[in-house]
Amino acid sequence: MEQAVQKKPGPWRRACHQCDLLLERAAAPLGQKLVCPRCNATLHRNGAHSIRYTAALSLTGLLLFIPSATLPLLHFSIFTFGAENTLFNGVQALFGAGYIWLSSLVLFCSVLAPLGKFTLLAFISWGCGWEALDRPVANAVRWYHHLRDWAMLDVYMLGILVALVKMSDLGKMVVEPGLYSFAAMMLVSNLTTLSFDPHAVWARLARRRERPPAGEAAGGGP
Repeated sequence: MEQAVQKKPGPWRRACHQCDLLLERAAAPLGQKLVCPRCNATLHRNGAHSIRYTAALSLTGLLLFIPSATLPLLHFSIFTFGAENTLFNGVQALFGAGYIWLSSLVLFCSVLAPLGKFTLLAFISWGCGWEALDRPVANAVRWYHHLRDWAMLDVYMLGILVALVKMSDLGKMVVEPGLYSFAAMMLVSNLTTLSFDPHAVWARLARRRERPPAGEAAGGGP
């Protein structure tokens, strides 16, 4: 009688995003980067203090979000008429004009998604140090991958710059402190995306899962 033999799963492989070459090593060693030997593309960069940098940058982004959302970005004046532009003015104008779906999209991409991105990264970076939060941290990493591409601060900044150039001939445009905070928040957002390494978080969770219980490690098991 023949018996089915269960094969053990092979090692994880990483496919190069440029030339599709399969590599045996899935992650780079700590403090180094993984480079494709065929096309020399960088596949993974394992920073030595990725989680610490992400924690600091995410908290900085949350602090910068407060003045960016509350302070005026631009002040436009023509003759005796003057108006200040804030992060929510454009959303309110679109909603008042009847563009409900468009205003909701702008609100989500320029306000809610960046705020959610900083919040998730702060929770992941600080929460992965506690074993009791392993499951919420794992869910937060998955949510971050879905939310990451929706935080379009650079697109909003591009719209502000276009308005600054186009409307400067019609009246007086003055840059307010909120715009500097918004530019700093956009820079911090990009740095946070570059510094965050999900492999470091998964590796930390895996090491805790593979660690034997305290009783077995001390030889107190039955």
